[in-house]
Amino acid sequence: MTTYALSADLIERYLCTRGSRYFRGQHDGEFFYVANTRPRRLHVHLGISRWHRDEFTIQVTPGCFFPAADGAELAELADSWNSRSRDVLVTVRGSSDPQRVGVVARSSRKIREPVAFDDFATYIDHSIAAAIEFFADLDSVAECPAEPLVLDAG
Repeated sequence: MTTYALSADLIERYLCTRGSRYFRGQHDGEFFYVANTRPRRLHVHLGISRWHRDEFTIQVTPGCFFPAADGAELAELADSWNSRSRDVLVTVRGSSDPQRVGVVARSSRKIREPVAFDDFATYIDHSIAAAIEFFADLDSVAECPAEPLVLDAG
């Protein structure tokens, strides 16, 4: 079995095998794509930490922020999820707009030794599947606003 060091090439190989249209981030080892899942699209960020070159991170967020009034319910749902699941850690975070909050599902893993591609891909697939499951449950608490919360400045 061939093993690979953690690198931008390894992440890119994963994205290519999954047929994902992706974008490179500002730094080497950062990638972004949009997963067309139901009930909503999810933004998926895959990357190698700039500070710890052996740390690989997956972050999944919905393509919207939620009304801050739903923050307490979202936090309860995140806490409940985190007590049951170890695949992704879910947090509710503030935003630059005090009227909105964001939700992020995150997983990270140290990869110090070369890894088999299939093991690496399985880890990513399971993490993203867990995030999809969490965000599907989110609809019972909060929905993405139909109207944008940010006014058009044009």
